Amino acid sequence: MTQTIRASAPKSVTRDFLASQAGNTTALSLFGIAICCMIGGLAIDPSNAFSQKERLNLAADAAAQVGIVALSSGESPADVRAKVLTSIEQNAPLSKVGRTTNELNDIQFVRFDPSSRSLTSGSANAVKVTLHRDESVSNPVRATLLRLAGVEHFEVRAVSVAHYGQPGRCDSSDGIYGKGQVTLTSGNWIGPRYCVHSQTAVWLPQQNTFAPSSGVSMPNLAACKGKCVDSANPGIEAAVFQMNLNLPKVSDHIASVTQTMLSSEASPLKTAFFANKTLAADLAPLTTAKIITKSQEKALVKGSVVTPTPSQFNDLMYNTGGKLPGGLVYHVDCRDKGNGPTTSISIGGSANRKNSALPPNATEVVRDVALVTDCAIDVGQYARIDNSLIVTTRLSSSSVLNTDEGAVVGDPLKNCDLNRKVYILTMSGISVNSNFTASNVALVVNGDINVAANSSSTEVEHRGTSMHAEGSIQIPSSHTFNACSEDTSGLLPNLRTFKFVMPKA
Repeated sequence: MTQTIRASAPKSVTRDFLASQAGNTTALSLFGIAICCMIGGLAIDPSNAFSQKERLNLAADAAAQVGIVALSSGESPADVRAKVLTSIEQNAPLSKVGRTTNELNDIQFVRFDPSSRSLTSGSANAVKVTLHRDESVSNPVRATLLRLAGVEHFEVRAVSVAHYGQPGRCDSSDGIYGKGQVTLTSGNWIGPRYCVHSQTAVWLPQQNTFAPSSGVSMPNLAACKGKCVDSANPGIEAAVFQMNLNLPKVSDHIASVTQTMLSSEASPLKTAFFANKTLAADLAPLTTAKIITKSQEKALVKGSVVTPTPSQFNDLMYNTGGKLPGGLVYHVDCRDKGNGPTTSISIGGSANRKNSALPPNATEVVRDVALVTDCAIDVGQYARIDNSLIVTTRLSSSSVLNTDEGAVVGDPLKNCDLNRKVYILTMSGISVNSNFTASNVALVVNGDINVAANSSSTEVEHRGTSMHAEGSIQIPSSHTFNACSEDTSGLLPNLRTFKFVMPKA
C-alpha cells in the first residue's frame, strides 16, 4: 500500500484584504480572527485529509483482495473488474465519498516479480487498485478553515497491489518442498527462481551453489547448523530466509486428483488436463485385449475411463506394439498385498519384464493419458512417458515406483515445454534414478523421495522438476535445478498464497 497527501498551492486570500488602508483596527481584529481560524484549521483540515486517506487505504486493499481472488479463480477480466468496482462502492460509496477512480486506468491486472520486487511483463498474477480524491476525478478533499490561508483542498491517493503466487521470493512453481528434512549432499546448483523449502531442516553439507533470485527456507534458520554461509555454500546468504510454510497434506491432494480423474463428470481440473491430449484414432486394441466391448469402444471420448486388469494392461502394450492408446484414463486394479504380476504393472521393460512377448529392446510409450492404479509400477529403460499423469495409491513400506536407467520421462530436450510435462503422484515413498527426474517432471509423494546417485560422474541437469514430499527428500551430489514456466495445472499441491506487496517504483 502506498499513499500520498498533497495540499493545493496556497493563494494569498488575506493579502488583498490587508492591503486596504481603511479600518486598521478592524483589519487587525479580523487578522487575529483569521490567525485563530488558521490555527484551528491546522488541527481540523489535515486530520480530515488523513481520515479520508485511511478510508481510501482500506477500500483499495479490500478491492485488490477481491480482485486477486477472482483473477486466480480464472474469472474473465470483465468479471474481475466488476467485482473490484462493487467492492469500491461498498467501502467508499459514491454517495458519501464521491468519485475515487478512473475505472480503466485505476484497476490494472499486472505481474509481480518477487525476486526483483517489481512489476514486469507477463501473465497477470496481481491486481493493482488506485483510489484517489483529486482534481482528476473532480473530488479533492476540500479544506475548511485553512482556506483562509489559501489552502483550497488536499489531494489524497492510495495504491494497493494484491499478489497470488509462490510464498517467499520465488515466482516459479518448480521447487523442492518437504515436510521432513531436505538434504542436498554437495556440489548441487540451485538456479534462478528455484526454491528449496523444508518444514524441518534443509541440510547442506558443503559447496551447494545458489544463484541470484533462488531461495532456500525453513522455519528456523538454526536448523541450518552453520551451513547457511557463503563459505560453506556459495550464494546462500542472499538466498536463505526463514519461513514457516503450511504445506498441504499430500495424501489429501492425491485423493482429490484420483477422485477427479476417475469421475465421469466434467471438472475444471480434468478438462484442463485433457485439453492438450489427443484421443487415439485406433481404439480397437482395447477390444482385442477384452478390456471393453465393441459397443463401449464406440462410446469412448477424450477423458473416458477404462478399467484393464494388470495382465490386460500389459497385453495392451503388446497389442499396440508398445504404444498405449492416448486420450483416456486407465484405471488398473491390483491385489492389495503380495508380489508378482497381479500386484504390479510394467512400462518399458526391466529385469523382470512382465510383457515378455515384446522384443527386449522395444520401447513402450505412455503419452497423453492418465494412469490411475493401486499397483506398483516398474519403469524400465525402454519406457517413454510424455504429457501424462501417473497415480499409484498403493501403500507399501518399500518404493512403489521402481525405475531403471535409460527411461525417458518428460521433455528430454529440456525445453521447458509444459505440453510434455509428466506428473507422478504416489501414496507411498519412492526411490528413483537421477535421470528419471530430469525435465518437466513433478513428483508428489506421500512419503520420502530418494534420488539415487548418478551411475557416472557426470552432472545431471534438471529443468522444470518439482518435488513435494510428506516426508524427507534426499538429493545426491552433482545435480543442477532450473525453473521453467509457472505451472497452473492444479496437479501440484497449491503452495501459492494471497498477500499484499509493495513493488519498487
